[in-house]
Amino acid sequence: MSTKKQLRHERQRQKGTTKARLSPVSIFVLSIAALLLVVGLIGSLVGSNRPPPPRPGAIWSETHGHYH
Repeated sequence: MSTKKQLRHERQRQKGTTKARLSPVSIFVLSIAALLLVVGLIGSLVGSNRPPPPRPGAIWSETHGHYH
């Protein structure tokens, strides 16, 4: 006599359907990757308007709008 599992597999084969679901771990990893991608894109679009420092240790002055 067949077990329930064997009967279920036979029915799925007859229907032509199989289980193609993502595991919770895969969903978690994909969501973290998507979140990092979105944050990176937003960061690159928004960015900073200040120029790179002219020398190491230079400090940006918000008041004057340049490095000191």
